[in-house]
Amino acid sequence: MYEYVEGEAMYPHITTPNTRFQPHKYVITVLTDDSTASDLEAKGISQVRDRSGQPKFDKPAFSFSRKVEVAGRINEAPKLIDNDGNPMDVAVGNGSKVKVKIKPYKNDYGTFAELIAVKVVELVEYAEQSADNEEF
Repeated sequence: MYEYVEGEAMYPHITTPNTRFQPHKYVITVLTDDSTASDLEAKGISQVRDRSGQPKFDKPAFSFSRKVEVAGRINEAPKLIDNDGNPMDVAVGNGSKVKVKIKPYKNDYGTFAELIAVKVVELVEYAEQSADNEEF
C-alpha cells in the first residue's frame, strides 16, 4: 500500500543517486507538517534526527530512499514528474514543494519507506555554487 507525503524537499537525489555513502541510494528528505508527522510516526516511520537524538530540522522531517542495487539487481530511479504528471529531467533543489509517493515496509531494523516517485508541485532548481560567486 502506498502513502503520499507533501512538503518541502531537502537534499534530493532523485534522478541521480547519492554516492557519498554505501549503499548508493536515491533519496529525499521531506519537511512536513505536524499532522503528517504524527501519521507517519504512528506507522512506525521515524523522523530524521541528529547524532544526539534531537530533530535535525525546525519542522518534522522524514527521509525516504531507494537503493540503487538490491541483491545484484539494479533498481530504476524513482519517477520524477511535474504537477501535471509529465516526466521531468531536472535537478530538484532544496526548498522545492513536493508530493512524494512511498511504500512503507518493515524489516529486522524497523519500519522504513521506499521512495517510489516524486511529484514537483513548485520547483526550486538545483544550482551548484561556484567558488567565483561566494562571498568572503
